[in-house]
Amino acid sequence: MEKTKIICPRCRGNGYIKVLASVDNPTEMTHQCPQCNSQGEIMIDETRFKNIQKERDLLSVAHIKKLEEEIDMLRKQKIYLQSQLRKKNDTKTEQTK
Repeated sequence: MEKTKIICPRCRGNGYIKVLASVDNPTEMTHQCPQCNSQGEIMIDETRFKNIQKERDLLSVAHIKKLEEEIDMLRKQKIYLQSQLRKKNDTKTEQTK
């Protein structure tokens, strides 16, 4: 099976990770990454790597769609709030006349 190198997902290529000393002592301690043996890269078989890439792409598309829906909702809320503000301002203007 063909293998390929990828950046270690645990340390993100640094070769070390930061962990808390304990629950009672939240001091950060630096340790060598046990997943990549402080190399910053790991070997993975190519079929698994391709599957990970496909899943990442699908997640990206789903995430973008969700963000677009949120933007659309916020635009609608903005329009509604602006209309309410106009109504309130019109009411105040009529009362001062």
